[in-house]
Amino acid sequence: MPHKILTIAGSDSLAGGGIQADLATFANYGHFGLSVITAIVTITPTDFEIYPVDLKIIEAQLKSVLSLDDIVAVKVGLLPTPEIINLVTSYLAQINVPIVVDPVMVFKETDQINIKSIADTLKTQLLPLATIVTPNLNEAQILANQRIDSVDDMKQAATTIAQYGCKNIVVKGGSKLPGNEAIDLLFDREAFYIFQQDKIQTSELYHNGAGCTLSAGLAANLGYSLDMIHALKDAKDFVWQGIQNGVTLNSKFSDGNVWQGARRNNHETKI
Repeated sequence: MPHKILTIAGSDSLAGGGIQADLATFANYGHFGLSVITAIVTITPTDFEIYPVDLKIIEAQLKSVLSLDDIVAVKVGLLPTPEIINLVTSYLAQINVPIVVDPVMVFKETDQINIKSIADTLKTQLLPLATIVTPNLNEAQILANQRIDSVDDMKQAATTIAQYGCKNIVVKGGSKLPGNEAIDLLFDREAFYIFQQDKIQTSELYHNGAGCTLSAGLAANLGYSLDMIHALKDAKDFVWQGIQNGVTLNSKFSDGNVWQGARRNNHETKI
């Protein structure tokens, strides 16, 4: 029997991120994925809309999935309103499994999210429950209230975010920092760990869903009781291969999707 693992996130109609990316990641890790949908996100080349799901519907989903008593980990993604954050937090506070929080707040396509209210509620409500929180540079800057231009800045931001109660923080520098290396930083409240990979050099961009896939991979590995360093290292490899072998949408979109099946496909091809 595969382990059961839960994602609480938004639905992405193009399957770049959100519920679709999470469930695909879980399946490729050998887990059986469960879901609670918090929003419907629709994307076209000219439009990006977020439709929050009614609180009663979210609560009904939470009651349904959390009636199961053998969930091994939870990944939390887009929670588009403070009210939804409070509701989800009230249910997660009742369980004792690894919780991976991807603090989705910044979308380049829209300013529809009230970032300040989301950040304030995450800090006080959800982050104290997090086994690990996985902000990208923009999200880390918001949570830590500082600019991040270097690894030292990443360390300072992680130290600040740790004050909100989360056990581990990974600041995802990715390809945003200068240089040839993609850098992520893990802080476990005692020590810093730097993870570096060569930046992918390609004329095609396949970044949609990278953050969702990383946090889902982390949750999958923690569901197998891997230690945090090995869980993150493996999840990063999973995402790297997904970007390297991404899915093109069409010429109207500037970016393509991470492919969660890439590592499995490459392995099967080699066999």
